[in-house]
Amino acid sequence: MLDTARMLYQGRSSAAQPNFNPNFVYLKAGIEGRTIYMVLGYLDQRPEGTVEVWYSGGGEVIRLLNGRLVGTTGLTTDWRAVRIANWPSWPVAESNTGNTSVQRYTRERDVMPGYKFGINDDIVRIAVPTPSDTAISGVEASSLQWYEERATSRPASAALPTARFGISRKSGTPVVVYSEQCISNNLCMSFERWPLPPPAAGTSASAGT
Repeated sequence: MLDTARMLYQGRSSAAQPNFNPNFVYLKAGIEGRTIYMVLGYLDQRPEGTVEVWYSGGGEVIRLLNGRLVGTTGLTTDWRAVRIANWPSWPVAESNTGNTSVQRYTRERDVMPGYKFGINDDIVRIAVPTPSDTAISGVEASSLQWYEERATSRPASAALPTARFGISRKSGTPVVVYSEQCISNNLCMSFERWPLPPPAAGTSASAGT
């Protein structure tokens, strides 16, 4: 899959769009000041859900579970392993941003470099109004339902900025179309499904054949 990702770029700069192959699914990512297009390599079936494994032409690997970051390879900071407890699914109906109810879960992550293992995050998720300062470009931000996830970390020095997610329900199932997530205080990323798949209830993502 890494060789396939490299071939799709054919020597283009990381900011240039590759020659999109309709047999593949793409992710537009903003990583360390670069805009790159990643290819869905495969789906990793785990007890907690299906993990999407994305590859860039430069060798970066991103792992997403229901839109949330659960692992990276090839970045200046990497999450080598992530363990989740009481992970809430995305709501199937639009949330009222005036509702004071929140959802909580816990995450444990192993971070490199520095052998920082077992960092604990207590995470609170809330619905928020449509933001005006995102990098989303493939769809109107107002067409999505937005959530923020705020974490209290142990140790406190490992605390992360607030994560943000834009959810679409056009397919009949909540799908994270866009997100902003950080794996350290100085490494934040954005991810956007690109191009957006047509609405098709019951259709799962795949890398194609």
